[in-house]
Amino acid sequence: MKNDDLIIRKTFNCSKRQLFDAWSKASIMAQWFFAASEKFKNSTVESNFTVNGKFSVKMYFENGTDSQITGHYKEIIRYSLIVLTWNSSIARDSLVKLNFKEISPNRTELVLVQSLFPSEESRQAHNNGWDACLANLTRFIDSVY
Repeated sequence: MKNDDLIIRKTFNCSKRQLFDAWSKASIMAQWFFAASEKFKNSTVESNFTVNGKFSVKMYFENGTDSQITGHYKEIIRYSLIVLTWNSSIARDSLVKLNFKEISPNRTELVLVQSLFPSEESRQAHNNGWDACLANLTRFIDSVY
């Protein structure tokens, strides 16, 4: 990892499989993946969850704007690791690694590492976006499990 990598560690109150499913199943991801504290409506998520499969996420905001993220899956180890490329309006060909580690049967740590940012401003904007997305994921998991 380089010094400019963004590294986020967060623990969720769910099984490793449940957390992995929240990232790998488009129908679940659409319910929590948005970069705002209040959801305007579910995101549109399309995903071919296989190595080299493509994905896209469109997040909608109350002011009528939206944000699109696209990429493809580079590596998948079921319930343990997802590696994907990340393209947004402020980062092209960034790389995201999601590591899932079981702490106990109903507690799982996610380590998210994003790299290859074009600038420090892009890195900070993604940090803010991930903070909001992961807070929404926490709320989603707490309401479902």
